[in-house]
Amino acid sequence: MTRIKICGLTSLEDALAASEAGAHALGFNFSESSPRRISPENAREIVRGLPPFVSAAGVFVEHGPTEIDEICEYCGLHIAQLHSERYDACEARSIRKARVLKVFRAGPKFTMEEVRAFSEQTNISDFLFDAYQAGRPGGTGKRIEEDAARKIFAAVQDIGTGTLAGGLNPENVGEAIRALHPYAVDTASGVESAPGVKDREKMQSFVRAVQLADAALPNT
Repeated sequence: MTRIKICGLTSLEDALAASEAGAHALGFNFSESSPRRISPENAREIVRGLPPFVSAAGVFVEHGPTEIDEICEYCGLHIAQLHSERYDACEARSIRKARVLKVFRAGPKFTMEEVRAFSEQTNISDFLFDAYQAGRPGGTGKRIEEDAARKIFAAVQDIGTGTLAGGLNPENVGEAIRALHPYAVDTASGVESAPGVKDREKMQSFVRAVQLADAALPNT
């Protein structure tokens, strides 16, 4: 079963709608530069209102490991999503209060050897792969180039789990699952009516598309 993460939540209403639609994890973006930025105080209130079966992830771009631990503990987050190249193996190993999900952007110089080396240095085995756009850490709505995505998700199975992000929406997520067999899929702008404002029908359609794709896969 493909796991579903909906990212960029900014209200309890949207978070509950996402969990009711069938999302397994919700993401809260703490980056100062994100249009979906949320304060730790607001994220904490939302996380407190979530069902116990929903995981909460914090998306971090500028924060150091100590700040990340403080925010994760304060908000009750389960996952620290490191969404910047600034986070090296040493910094990732320093995070203690949440499970680390390391993001790699599939740019022109990216290779899976980076992922393999990072995993060996940290014992971290959960990775998210996003499209590359110069000057933007993510949330661009851009997809990973098809051939690159196939190579990434074929290789990551020998290293750990791979979450697919970048430009996913209800219309294309099923095709992506059938082609790549990711452990999880992640969407933000693909289920929004505006940055940080989720569309209930789009979230429901996204989850249905994932479920239909899963049902069509062998041995599912």
